[in-house]
Amino acid sequence: MKKLYMQQWLDVNGRRRTTPDDGWYLDLSNRLLPLVEEQAVALKCALYLQDSVAQTGGWLAFKENYRRMYGEELPFYPVTADYVPDEINPEDVYFLLWTSLSRPATRVGEDIQIGNPSDETLLHQGEAVYALLDECFEEAPIQSVASRRDWVMDMDVFDKPALPLPTSESATVTSRNAARCLAHSGGYPLLYFETYSHLKAFFVDVLQWENRPEQLLPELQAHQDFVIYANAKGMLIAVDAAFCFSDTRNPVYNPVRAAAEGYRLFCQPGACPFDLLKYGMAHHLLPDLALPFAGGKELFRQHWDFLARYFLGEYYEGD
Repeated sequence: MKKLYMQQWLDVNGRRRTTPDDGWYLDLSNRLLPLVEEQAVALKCALYLQDSVAQTGGWLAFKENYRRMYGEELPFYPVTADYVPDEINPEDVYFLLWTSLSRPATRVGEDIQIGNPSDETLLHQGEAVYALLDECFEEAPIQSVASRRDWVMDMDVFDKPALPLPTSESATVTSRNAARCLAHSGGYPLLYFETYSHLKAFFVDVLQWENRPEQLLPELQAHQDFVIYANAKGMLIAVDAAFCFSDTRNPVYNPVRAAAEGYRLFCQPGACPFDLLKYGMAHHLLPDLALPFAGGKELFRQHWDFLARYFLGEYYEGD
């Protein structure tokens, strides 16, 4: 297990210069390392204590934004009367360890990792980390320089409001494609297609696109389970998504597959237009979606918006 060095501590803080208190927190990071076994996790736990003591930095930025957005202290972990917002708490440590297990993709197409908040190893590590932090709390120095704002997660996503869904009323639809979709469906905004062949026929027969391969979105041939969402913004097309939608109009709905794979639509950047996901949640069309562990269905229902912010980043409320 490698020792942590000052440059690593400065990097996670987002600084180039040391302060008189950096040595103390670097020493704490090395004391934490045997408990969590990963350097990045040890540094993150030391950052948490630093910010909690100084009441500045990325941890405070996360807590303030999460409380403002959701009216609660933390995702996943209900707090008790013993929870003290401006001190350290076991629930905070559990959440930090969850973020270390749950890594958003850095680019479209990259796979994501998502941890179980109730994982026994996570909770056991959290108890050990909290015990050491609690032991050090009274002696921890107040850092003079705040840590970087985004070390917990991307804070910019909290600046994105949850926008209202676009209307599908015919009077508001200016897109010719969207208008033809709605006329074909009798005003219903969603259309489902199992294969590219079915979708291509719709393009030609209903949307009246020119029947030339290069005009019929040939890049979609590698996909299936299409959803078209027609509204005032235009016509959105989602690929590999229709199996999740519990809709009497949808011939390809698959509840077993939806339960096993559907959560990825909310966590994989670029997997599905966000307006379609919001429509599905608002109209109870995604009842089977669950995170991939015991109790994951209820956690998904409670925290889907946060999960989307955490994993989708700029794609949250994106076009």
